[in-house]
Amino acid sequence: MHPPQLLAGFIREFPRVFVLTGAGTSTASGIPGYRDADGNWQRKQPVTHQEFAGSEAVRRRYWARSLLGWPMIANAAPNPAHDALARLERLGHVVQIITQNVDGLHQRAGSENVVDLHGRLDRVICLDCGA
Repeated sequence: MHPPQLLAGFIREFPRVFVLTGAGTSTASGIPGYRDADGNWQRKQPVTHQEFAGSEAVRRRYWARSLLGWPMIANAAPNPAHDALARLERLGHVVQIITQNVDGLHQRAGSENVVDLHGRLDRVICLDCGA
């Protein structure tokens, strides 16, 4: 059986699902993943929340790297995976998307019920004043 038939059969049996996505979802949009095919880090490990909140130096490095990567994310467009999930949500099959991605591509594809576990680069809040 091919993947489309497997998915259709799964949806028939379980018509309302939640979906967990990660970096692989956005690679077809030109945003590289963090790991290679064997699961090893391809570049620096992402900053943890504890590191980010606890160190101004870590925050400076994070924002410098984010500034360099921002044009790639800002210019990325949703790919067929994002579009398919948005369509399945509109049809009532996907009730929630939980994503580790910070690119906002699920929302740009039309998905509304999205939890951005790591936040989004296009929506930031100051840790000092909340602005």
